[in-house]
Amino acid sequence: MNFIRFNPVIFTLLMLPGIAAAQDNYVVAGSAYSLENNQLLYRELYTALDENKSARVDYVSPEGKTFATKTLVYQGEPFQPSFNFQDSRDNEVVSAQFEGARLVLTHGIDGSQNQKSIMDNANMVIDAGFDSYIQLNWDKLVAGKRLKFDFALPNRLSSVQLEVRQIKPAESPIYDKDYGRDWIYFRISPAKKFLSLFADPINLAYDPKGKYLMRFHGRSNLDDDQGAPVDVRIEYEYLN
Repeated sequence: MNFIRFNPVIFTLLMLPGIAAAQDNYVVAGSAYSLENNQLLYRELYTALDENKSARVDYVSPEGKTFATKTLVYQGEPFQPSFNFQDSRDNEVVSAQFEGARLVLTHGIDGSQNQKSIMDNANMVIDAGFDSYIQLNWDKLVAGKRLKFDFALPNRLSSVQLEVRQIKPAESPIYDKDYGRDWIYFRISPAKKFLSLFADPINLAYDPKGKYLMRFHGRSNLDDDQGAPVDVRIEYEYLN
């Protein structure tokens, strides 16, 4: 299973009223390509937030079949959305839900589920909330600060401390001098050096005009059809 299970969603954009795509009310689309052969593996399609502050993410194969769905609900801090993820390929369920002061993590496959409650969760970043965390701390990050935060890992029924920092464009594997030269680049990696030996970093590219996530490079939140982890580059576009 994946070491880090999250996909980006653009919270600020989704909060804007009246944004809708021409198809199924999608407002953000991400195309995920294999880092091995640049083959399109899937697309992730985000709806706008509804009146209940809920958004849906559909994961769609290159052939157009939806094989997984995630629902995000933003009721509290923008970096702490509750979510429920379901993958029809292996009947996997992953979720993080607040029950009072408890954060309940759930993971299961084929009907068998395990849960764990985390009480110390006031500042924990959850799933797509990492994008809001970067936006909220933008000024600190571009000023050179390294920020550490706890990140929920429902598929491991645990959490991990991560560190995010800005890096120079040339240091990022997703930098392209001919495209997006004004983008800001960040790297997320385990805060503890020992853990960094076992997990590759996540590299991100943002357009500073609006602080929109444009490119993701690292371990996908989805396994492949055989259940193996896959590394991807995701290109984002905004359908407003």
